[in-house]
Amino acid sequence: MKKNTWIAIAICIVLTLAAVDGSTGWGWTEYRPLRNFDYFGLGVSWLLFIFVLVRDKIKGEA
Repeated sequence: MKKNTWIAIAICIVLTLAAVDGSTGWGWTEYRPLRNFDYFGLGVSWLLFIFVLVRDKIKGEA
């Protein structure tokens, strides 16, 4: 994979961890389950990332 792909993976992981930490607190604050817009934001970022991976694979750029 290209360097830009690894950067995108890192950004998606950081955003996922930030959303989970902000909502659940991982035990250091009052627990609050993930909300719908958390799921939506995470889902959109990961789905678009997967779309780009598949598109690059089809084009032969991956």
